[in-house]
Amino acid sequence: MKKRIMIFTLILALALASAATSYAGSSYITDGKSLRGRDFTDIPVLAERLDRVFAGAPDMYLDARCQSLAPAELGSREVPLGRTYYVKSQTGSVYSGTSCYIYANAVYATLFGDVPYHGEPGTWKNSERVVKNLSSASYSAFSSAGVCFGALLRTTPNSDGSYNGNSGHSIVILKYDSSGLTYLEGNGDGKGLVRLTARSWDTFNSVSVSGRGYRISFIVQPTWEYLSSLSGERERENDFVGYLTRRLDYDGRFRDMPASAWYAVGVETAYELGIIGGRSVSKFAPEEYVTVAEGLTLAARFLSSYYDDGYSFAGTGAWYAPYYEYCKKWGIDTGFKSPNALMTRAELAAVMVKALPAEARTSGAALSFRDVPSGAPYARAVEVLSASGIIRGDGGLFRPDAPLKRSELAVMTAMMADRSLRAD
Repeated sequence: MKKRIMIFTLILALALASAATSYAGSSYITDGKSLRGRDFTDIPVLAERLDRVFAGAPDMYLDARCQSLAPAELGSREVPLGRTYYVKSQTGSVYSGTSCYIYANAVYATLFGDVPYHGEPGTWKNSERVVKNLSSASYSAFSSAGVCFGALLRTTPNSDGSYNGNSGHSIVILKYDSSGLTYLEGNGDGKGLVRLTARSWDTFNSVSVSGRGYRISFIVQPTWEYLSSLSGERERENDFVGYLTRRLDYDGRFRDMPASAWYAVGVETAYELGIIGGRSVSKFAPEEYVTVAEGLTLAARFLSSYYDDGYSFAGTGAWYAPYYEYCKKWGIDTGFKSPNALMTRAELAAVMVKALPAEARTSGAALSFRDVPSGAPYARAVEVLSASGIIRGDGGLFRPDAPLKRSELAVMTAMMADRSLRAD
């Protein structure tokens, strides 16, 4: 199956010095020569703008007319408290400030044109606020809110999360996963240092949020529409979320799957991505039910392909053991049921929502299912996947306790991978 798809892909993969980021405590990079914008985003225009920031030239000025750029290279101490700088938005409005606050706004303005300032819309053209007054930072909170590359985060000591002058800290998030987050900051040591910082969630909260009596005042980030426009609607084959690409070419091998079947495109897509295979060379078994081990295996394969991390699933013992270990790294529960037990639709939703990175989600209107109580442990997962067009239901019902068929799993996986297959 060959087709050309016009969609935007935003990638939050980090490859610094060909090594994975360590989130054990804190680590810092103060040499911009070791960084590349394309390691954080696959949109060329954004990668180039980020390279400019790394080189020490964000849109931060020494004068109110915004004519003289202020250098701020990584490793320099160019943003100390008390030194006033100026930033200009796309609307022409000029904002002033000091320290981390104005540096983060300058970086954001360089990337996306807007100036988040106090976290209120005002003159924004390309941005939206996705978080307000959060007590602490976590992977769950960020992924649920859909926090993405380039988001500006501001902390404050106010109990209501409101902005409070120069108290607090401002950063620009470049990447996060279940282990921690990586971000740019000015005045990183309280003495003006510009650096890239990687911290575990616990350390970040201890150093920058709850440990200092702060709250997250707001997180502002570019809208999906603006990011899509920056991608230039590039038309290319194999254009999927993350690093997902077609590895195989479906050749009509599954004789038990009619080409006209409602699930055919889903099976073909998931097969070509190398995420799902048949029961044999010529048999897919679309009506057979999925076991817990099979569902978790697909989640692991999807995540590994999404980040193109080259993870080897070879191992000894049970065939599913390496996949279980990989899922655990991402905070996906593997002990909720026997591996050979049938997986329900609710259980799969709870697993797959954690396997779908925040930047691969969309924010449409979630469907309302009569058989999904608001207090159910899987309700939030169903809501997120429904809002992303991945869960459609059946006549207003989700059927949470029903076992899942292989055909349904393939379709769900294909829609996670390819936005063009999702429901509007």
